[in-house]
Amino acid sequence: MRITKWLWGLWVAMILSMLMRRQADTYMIVALIIIPILIVLMDLHEEIATLKEENKHQRKFVMDRYNILSERMTDVANQIEKRLVVDFAEFAQNNPQQANGEPPRLPPAERQMRRKLKKRRRVEPEKTGTLLPDFSEMADKPASSDTDQPENKA
Repeated sequence: MRITKWLWGLWVAMILSMLMRRQADTYMIVALIIIPILIVLMDLHEEIATLKEENKHQRKFVMDRYNILSERMTDVANQIEKRLVVDFAEFAQNNPQQANGEPPRLPPAERQMRRKLKKRRRVEPEKTGTLLPDFSEMADKPASSDTDQPENKA
C-alpha cells in the first residue's frame, strides 16, 4: 500500500477522533491542514521522478540517434572525398601537363579558332569612344593642292 493511502487514512482518523471527542485541538487542526498538502507534494515528487526517468531514456535515445547520424555523415563525407580524389586523378591523367610546367596545349581545331579570333581583333579594332577625331581617313585621301601639305625640301 502506498504511503499516500496511509496518510489519507490518518487524516480521516483524526477527523473522526475530533468528532467523537467533540473537542477541536489546535495541533489536530494544523495537522488536518498540513497532511493534504504533504500528500500533494509527495505525488508531485513522484511525478517529477518519473518524468526525470523518462527524460533520461529520451536523452539516451536522442544521443544514440545523433551518434548514428554523425557516423553516417562522416562516412558520406569520406566517400565524397574519395570520389573527388579519384575524379581529380582521372582528370590529371586525361590532361597531363608538360614537363616544363606549361599548361596543356589545346587541340589543333581550338588553336585555329583562337588564331582566327586574334586576327579579327587586329583587323577590326574596337572603337574606343574617344572625343578625338579619326585621322586615319584623312591620311588615305590624296592632297588636292600644294597649300594643304607642306613640302619637304632637302
